[in-house]
Amino acid sequence: MNSSMKNTSAVVLTLLLISGTVYYSYRQRNRKPEEPESAIWRMMESSRDGDVHGYLECFTGGTRTQLEATVREMTPAKFAGYLRETSAAIKGVAVYGVQHTGEGAAGFVVEYVYQSQNEKQRMSLKFENGLWRILSAEVSQRVQPLIPYGKPVTEAQ
Repeated sequence: MNSSMKNTSAVVLTLLLISGTVYYSYRQRNRKPEEPESAIWRMMESSRDGDVHGYLECFTGGTRTQLEATVREMTPAKFAGYLRETSAAIKGVAVYGVQHTGEGAAGFVVEYVYQSQNEKQRMSLKFENGLWRILSAEVSQRVQPLIPYGKPVTEAQ
């Protein structure tokens, strides 16, 4: 390869790298900020996958501290199995009543749909290090749906 071809290749490569950097920077600036509900979807995905680290990353504060203690007590492998088992029973999830309660703070209600019942739980969240994380969760309340999951509407009374 001669000297002029090397120079041309270097210029083209440099221009490609600069273009890529500018494009990436533009995309990052114009990216929509994460919504509070994303914490639940990340938590559910980590639960299904048995991803203990990913699951813990969805939490902050005292809730995270308690979960970390539970993981140590159970061992990470057993906790991963527990996550997979409990998430397998969930047929669906609904998030509603999202309220921004202050700068970097939000709350909402999560309703977990199971085969024979639903459970509602109010959660408080905090925006921390670029992610919404669950700060606290109230004790879940059982709710009997009008039509149980999987039952044909024609059979409902």
